[in-house]
This record gives sequence, structure tokens and C-alpha cells, in this order.
Amino acid sequence: MDYNDVQTRLEMIYASIGEQFTYGQAALETTHIELKSEGKERSVSISFFNPNDKSKILNQINSIISNLANLKDCLKRKIGQQDRDPKIIEDEINDSPELQIILDLSNQAKHEYPLRRTRRSGKDPLIQNVGRVLSPSNKPDNIRHQKNDGSAMMNMMVRMTADITDSKGNLLYHLNDLVEGALGAWEQIIKKYGI
Repeated sequence: MDYNDVQTRLEMIYASIGEQFTYGQAALETTHIELKSEGKERSVSISFFNPNDKSKILNQINSIISNLANLKDCLKRKIGQQDRDPKIIEDEINDSPELQIILDLSNQAKHEYPLRRTRRSGKDPLIQNVGRVLSPSNKPDNIRHQKNDGSAMMNMMVRMTADITDSKGNLLYHLNDLVEGALGAWEQIIKKYGI
């Protein structure tokens, strides 16, 4: 694998982003049913998030964040090969709130929280409220998927969710908005500088 190839890096980003969605029969399998009983009161809770999966989802989220953040050094090398100052990429990052948050989250995962040296956003972002939700499919196939228990779905998917907050718990972004914004910023930079 050529870690210096921008296209390869982008393909890794797209693949990691795609892993946040579950379709068809696999989406049905993510259903988590919890039966509760307190005295005479009984309840059934149906969710698409099993709390035991939190670490797995956090790993998937961190994979996306890491792949987005890792594009920085690749782009700096490429722009340097064009006889331009690699600081251009740093300046572009400083102009993008989404990229600042992505790089802060990535560095926090590698080093410590809160960061002591380079805090691009100054927000000390955190990943909170991790889960999964059922939503309309972004790839409708009009195929009915059914489990043995009779539950079924068509043109639906289960997607990961999370809130990105500042250190005080104030919402900065929903995960999908942050990822979309950061990816869009990188794509604009690549296009702008012909990388």
C-alpha cells in the first residue's frame, strides 16, 4: 500500500465512513431487545444500540477520525512536491472548524485529554452519546429483509450516531455532520491546489 498516494487515502476514508452503516439482514441483527420487570410493571425496549457494543462503535468512529486526520501529512508532502510551502495545508486546516475538531479528536486519541500543546479548535472536543439508530437507507434496494421472528424491514439502514461536544458538554456537531464537513473541506483543498 502506498501511504503517500492521495487517492488511496481518500478510498480509506470513504471505506471507513461506509462502515458506519448497516443494511438489510445485518441491520435487523443489530436490534437489541430489553425486557424489564419492576413489580407488576413490565416493559419491552427495542433499540438498535446494545450498550455492550459501545467500544466497537467508538473504534469505528475513531477509525473514521483517524483516516480523515491522516490525510493532512499526505497533502503536506504532495504540496511540497509542487514547490509550495506545506504550511498552506496548515492554514487551510485553521480555516476549517470541522478539520480543527477532527485533528483535535485524533491527537487526543493518540496523546492525552485535554491536549496540552496544539489545540487547534480550543474546544477540547469529546465524543458523547454514542449509539445506533434506524433510518431510511441511503442505498434503497426495495428488498424485504425478514428475520425468523417476523421482524422485517425494507429500504432501511442502521447507522452509528454520536454527538461531538466541547469540554462543557455543549453540542458542536453530530458525527455525520462533522464527518461530512471535514471530508468536504479536504476535497475542496485537493481540488483548489490540484493535488
